[in-house]
Amino acid sequence: MNRIILASHAGMSAGIKDTLQMVLGELPNLYVVATTRDESETIVTVTRRLLEKFEPGDQVVILTDILGGSVNNDMMTLLTDYSDIRIICGMNLSLVLSLAMHTEPWTGGILRDAIHQAKEQIIDCTEMIKGAAAENGGDL
Repeated sequence: MNRIILASHAGMSAGIKDTLQMVLGELPNLYVVATTRDESETIVTVTRRLLEKFEPGDQVVILTDILGGSVNNDMMTLLTDYSDIRIICGMNLSLVLSLAMHTEPWTGGILRDAIHQAKEQIIDCTEMIKGAAAENGGDL
């Protein structure tokens, strides 16, 4: 089974999960972990407990919010004990949606395509519209 763990600072991961479930419905293979100001357990402890519940053949992708951030750095420490997990930083809704819609096992190609598509979703729409308007004579 494909399993997705959304890991972020504060409520970002919970917000993405809530939004995704509004679009796709209940997703039993989507999990949220977050670091908070008043946490009683570290995000690593919570994530380890979650990973221990998964079946040995499960594919696990952990999506983090920002490269070099504490959450990403903490998740990277899990690679020592869980070498089969994939950690991808730069989580956005497009990336999570793409991965969640794949029911077949993820291959390296599927993951690369999902990352590529997520990157393409970051667009300066104002510049795009102004550029199109300029090509067509001027007005927006």
